Amino acid sequence: MNPPHYALKVIVCVHFILMIWGAQCAQLMPGVYWLSNTFVLLLGVWGIACPDSYDAILMYIVLHLFTILEDIVLLGIYQPNAANAIENSNVSQGIRNEYRFSLGMTITNLILKPFTAFLMWRIYQDRGGRFSDFNFPNMPQFGGPPPGQGNYENIDQPVPSNNVETASSDLEKPHQ
Repeated sequence: MNPPHYALKVIVCVHFILMIWGAQCAQLMPGVYWLSNTFVLLLGVWGIACPDSYDAILMYIVLHLFTILEDIVLLGIYQPNAANAIENSNVSQGIRNEYRFSLGMTITNLILKPFTAFLMWRIYQDRGGRFSDFNFPNMPQFGGPPPGQGNYENIDQPVPSNNVETASSDLEKPHQ
């Protein structure tokens, strides 16, 4: 088994397990948490299914980085409300333990995401992807071609050629 394929499978499986464990307490995180993370993990499955495609890995990296931001925002918004509803009320110890476990797994998933994003970037490079593939049109500072020197070939202009006609010399004698 090729090590990059193995690493991608481990990344997807670890994030799947941590996401499921983090989403089991309904009071902690809203449905958008597991929905967005599930969609991103499906891009990882696409990357596993197409081992030669670097497009799947690039999409997985970009949306994986987005979920880092999203997880921070969701934890900041919903965790204080869940803490007030669960820790400061008369709920059973089982619900309190479920909340604490889910919070721990959500935070662990969030801590692991930058490291796995770096590993995915390495997998992206191993598959032939380059930073210059991720560019903005007419912005050479972001990896694109300089303005006016794109991949466009102007068919109105004649193509210069290096064909030089050679003159036959009189010194050559025909064979008789």
